[in-house]
Amino acid sequence: MSIDVQARRRRLMVSTGAMVVLAAAGMSPDYIFSELDARWRVGAFGGAVAVVAGLTAFLQRRMDAEQVHPAAPQAHVPHQLLSDDLLVGRETLSAALIERLRDVPTPTGGSLPGEPSAGQAAVTVVHGAAGTGKTALALYAAHRVKEHYPDGQLYVDLRGDADSPCDSTVVLGDFLRALGAAAEEIPLGRDGRAAHFRSLTNNLRLLVFLDNAYSTEQIQPLLPVGPGCSVLVTSRRNLSAGSTPRRKSFAVQLPDEDLALEVLSAWADRERVDADPVAALEIVQFCGRLPLALRIVGGKLRSREDLTLRQMCARLRDERERVRELSFQSWSLQACLSLMYRDLPEPARVVVGLLAFLPIGRLADWHIRAALPASVAPGAIADELVAVGLMEVHGSEGEESGYRFHDLVRVFAHQQYEALPPQERRDAEERLVRAYRDAVVFLAAGRAPELGAEASRRPRSGNLDPATGGAWVTQESERIQWAIGRARRVGLAEEGVELAEAFTYFLDAVRLPADSAGWLFDAGTEQRSRVVGSLRRGRAATALDSGMPETALEVLLPGGAADPAAPLTARDWTIVARAFAAKGDYPAALEHMTTAVRELRADGDRWHVLTSLEKLGEFQRWRGQPEKAEESQREALRLAEEFGDLRAQARLRRTLAETLGYLRRPEEAAPFLEQAVHDFRTLGDRVWEGATLYALGKIYRLLGRREESLERYDKAEDIFGPMGERMWVGRIDNARIRVFAGLERYDDAWAAAWASLDVFRQLRHDQWHAHTQRDIGWLHLRQGRPAEAVEPLTEAVEVTRRAGDAYAEAMARHLRGVAHRELGRPEEARADLEAALAIYQGGAYEWNEAIVLHDLIRALRAGGATAEADGVESGVAANLAFARTRGRDGAWAIPDEE
Repeated sequence: MSIDVQARRRRLMVSTGAMVVLAAAGMSPDYIFSELDARWRVGAFGGAVAVVAGLTAFLQRRMDAEQVHPAAPQAHVPHQLLSDDLLVGRETLSAALIERLRDVPTPTGGSLPGEPSAGQAAVTVVHGAAGTGKTALALYAAHRVKEHYPDGQLYVDLRGDADSPCDSTVVLGDFLRALGAAAEEIPLGRDGRAAHFRSLTNNLRLLVFLDNAYSTEQIQPLLPVGPGCSVLVTSRRNLSAGSTPRRKSFAVQLPDEDLALEVLSAWADRERVDADPVAALEIVQFCGRLPLALRIVGGKLRSREDLTLRQMCARLRDERERVRELSFQSWSLQACLSLMYRDLPEPARVVVGLLAFLPIGRLADWHIRAALPASVAPGAIADELVAVGLMEVHGSEGEESGYRFHDLVRVFAHQQYEALPPQERRDAEERLVRAYRDAVVFLAAGRAPELGAEASRRPRSGNLDPATGGAWVTQESERIQWAIGRARRVGLAEEGVELAEAFTYFLDAVRLPADSAGWLFDAGTEQRSRVVGSLRRGRAATALDSGMPETALEVLLPGGAADPAAPLTARDWTIVARAFAAKGDYPAALEHMTTAVRELRADGDRWHVLTSLEKLGEFQRWRGQPEKAEESQREALRLAEEFGDLRAQARLRRTLAETLGYLRRPEEAAPFLEQAVHDFRTLGDRVWEGATLYALGKIYRLLGRREESLERYDKAEDIFGPMGERMWVGRIDNARIRVFAGLERYDDAWAAAWASLDVFRQLRHDQWHAHTQRDIGWLHLRQGRPAEAVEPLTEAVEVTRRAGDAYAEAMARHLRGVAHRELGRPEEARADLEAALAIYQGGAYEWNEAIVLHDLIRALRAGGATAEADGVESGVAANLAFARTRGRDGAWAIPDEE
C-alpha cells in the first residue's frame, strides 16, 4: 500500500473514533444524572470530563503534528518508458497520435460522470505488420505527452512475438509494486490483482504503455478504468480491447518510396545515400520499403564504412538469401517472421506457403478456398493471415478487396513451404490444380458449349461468372500456366490437358510468349480429337499474336493445305483468315473470314460468331466496305452485350469507333472510345487501354481537338513505351505527324515522321513503313515541295496495292495525284485521282469521294479540260460532302480532315 493511502486511512480511523467518543460525551450528563445513583453521579461526571479533555488534547497534538509534518506524497511515481527511438517521417500519424494522447479528462474523484464513457480510460491501439515501426512511433508520441500524466507512465513489453507471451498476472504484480503497493497487499490471483490495479488508478493521471501485445485476452486485465488514464497498445493485430467505448486504432502502413529513402539515410548515412541514389533506391525496393529491413541494412552500412551500397545491393539481389541477409545485432527479420509463422494453425501455414509459391499477383478468397481441404473454413484462415500481418488487404476503390504479400513475406513463406513434407505439398498442389481446371473449364463452357459436360458442376472455389470470365482468366494467366505445368508433375496429366484446352478459349484476352505455346498446348498422349484440335488452334493463335503468321499457317495448313486426317473447323479458319491479314493479304483474309462466319452461324456457335464478326468488320473496312464493317461490328457488339462480357464489349466499341471515323462520323465515335478507355482501365488491361487511347487521339483530331489528341497519344506512349511495344510506339509517332502539322509545328511533325519510319524499318513492317512514307509525301506537299513528295508516295502506292489495302492505296494515289498536278503533269494526276475515286466509289466513302473530286476538278482545269471539269462538278451537286468541302485543296489540307 502506498504511504499517502496509509496516512489517509489512519486519519479516517482516528477521526471516526473521536467523533464516537465526543458523541458519547455529549449525551453523558443527561445519562449520568438521570440514570445513576446520587453517590455515583459526581464521580462519573468527573470521569467523563477527564476522558473528553484527554481526547481533545490528543487530537490537538495530532493535528499540530500533521501541520508540522504533512502527509508524504505518493512514494513512487513510475517513469518506465524506454528511451525515445529514432522516428523518420510519420509526421501526420505521429501528430494524430499525440493529439489523441493529450486529450486527458480530469479524474472524477470517485463521483459518477455524466456520460458513462467519460468514466473509462482511453485505449489507443497502434497496429501493423511486423517491422513497420509501431513501437518507435508509439514511444515517440508517449515521450511528448508525459507532462499530461503526472502520476506516472507504466511500460511493459508483453512479448507477443516470443515463444511465451507475458502472463497478465505477473505484469499486474509489477504494475502494483511500481505504484507503491506493499507485497502483502498484492493479491495472488489475476482477477484480484486486476481489481486492485483498477482501484489504485481510478483517480490518477497515468499512461499505461502495453508494447507488443499478443491478444485482447492478454491486455484486458491490464486496463485501468479511471478517466484520467490512457492505455497505449502496440500489436500486429488490431485488438478490440474488450468492450471499452473510448478505443481508437491507428494503422501503421509502409512508408512511400521517398520516406523509405529517408529511413535508409537516417540509419546508414545521408552522405553515402546521396552519393549513390540509384543503389539506394534499389535497396529500398529489395527491402519492400519495410522500416525494420531498412534499419538493418542501414545499421550494417554504418558499422562498416568499407561496405558500399552497391555491394549491399548485390547481397540482397538473390531472393533466396535476402531474408537471411536482413539480420544485424539484435534485429532479425527472419526471427520476427518465424515466430509469426510458427503460431499459425497448420492449414494456414500450408496456404500461405503455397500461395507464396505461385507466380506473383493479386490474391482473393478464391485462392485460399482452392488451396484448402473442403473441411477447413477459408474465411477464418484469411482473417488470421490478415490479422497477424502476413497478408495485406489490397484493392482500389470500387472493386472487391483482395490480398497480397509483402515481397519479403512472400520470399520467407516460399522458403518455409519448400521445407514442408513432400506429401503435404503434393496434396495442396493437387487441390489447387483441380480448382483451376474446374474454374477455367466452367468459364470456357460459356464460349464453347461442347465443354458443358466437363463443366457440369459449378466449381466450389468461389462465385465465378462466365460474363467476366475473360477478365478473371487474364488476371490468372500466369498461375493457370503454372497449374498446367504442375498437373504434369503431380500425376494429373488429364486435368492439365483439359485446363490447357479451356485456356485456349481466352487467347483473345491473354498475351503469351511465342515459345510457350508448344509446351503449354502439348497434347501428349491425348486422343480426343476435340481436345487435340483445340490445342493445335491454341498453338497457331499464340504464334499469330506473336507476329508470326507464317508459323500459324504452318500449324493449321502444313505444306499449304489442310491435313485430311485432321480437317479444319470453322474456328480454325478464323485463325487462318487472321494470319492472311497479318501477312497483308486482305482479299484472302476477307474471303476466309466470311466463310468462317457463315459456318459458325450454321453451327450455332454464338461466341465465335461474335469474335469472327469483330475481325470481319476490320477486313471489310480495309477492303473499302465500311458500311458492311459497321453492320458486322454492331451485330458483334449486340452479341457481346448479350454475353455480358465487358472485355468483348470494350473491344468492339473501340473497333466500331474506328469504322465510324472512316465514315466521317467522329462525333458518334468519341463516346464509344471514351467508354472503352474506362472499361479497359477497370479491367486492368493496359495494352487495350493504350490501343484505345491511340484511337481516341485520331477521333479528337478529326473533331479539331488537337491538344487533347496529343494528350491521348502521350498517355498511350506512356503505356506502351515501358512495355517495349515498339510497334505501337511507331504507330503513335506516325499519328502525331498530322496533329503537329495541323498546329503548324513542322519541326515536331518531321521528328515524329523520322522516328516512326526508323521503327518500322527496324521492325521490317512494310505496311506501316508505307503509311509513314505516304505522310512524309504529304508533309512535302504541304510545305510546297511536290517533286520531293512523289517518291515516298509511289512507295506507299505500291506496297498498299500489293497488300490489298484498298483504302490506304486510295489515300496514297490521291496525294500522288495532287503532287503530279502541282508539278504540271495533268495526265499522271488524272490517272491517280481517278483510280483513287474508283476505290472510294466502291465503298461507302462519300466524304473521301468528295475531296478527291475537288482535286480532280482542279487537275482538269489546270490541264485545260475546263468543260470536262464543269461537267464533273455539275454531276456531283447531290453530294452534300462535296458542297461542305468546297474550296478544299489536297496540296494543303490534312488528308482525312476537311
